[in-house]
Amino acid sequence: MTELTKKEKVFLENVKTLNYKRGGSFVLSTKNKIYHGVPFDAAVSIHGEENAIGALVTEEGKEAKFTIILIIGSSKETIMPCGRCRVTIKRYGTSNVTILCSTKSLTRIEKHTISELYPIPCDEKWLFE
Repeated sequence: MTELTKKEKVFLENVKTLNYKRGGSFVLSTKNKIYHGVPFDAAVSIHGEENAIGALVTEEGKEAKFTIILIIGSSKETIMPCGRCRVTIKRYGTSNVTILCSTKSLTRIEKHTISELYPIPCDEKWLFE
């Protein structure tokens, strides 16, 4: 398992008290609140990451930020955020946001930073205007 900080371990323990086995994604806001989102299909597919970040923005406002995101994959595999989700993570995560990709049991965790997964972002400001 990836070496986690104390803050990341506490976040995972808090997530375990929630109904995390439904999957999706969880974010930890800079106000130390956890928001959950699951993927669903509407006119377009909404990913769990986007839904969790949307819940954060709904509750804390457009300027809200988060420090950790947990993306839960299947019982056997972790999943990485897609390009669209990486843009959203970059926009609403803190500059050093941690991305945890895990299996459904939370026993296998890969740890990344947004700069590793999205090293040379375009000027995405126009996406959010």
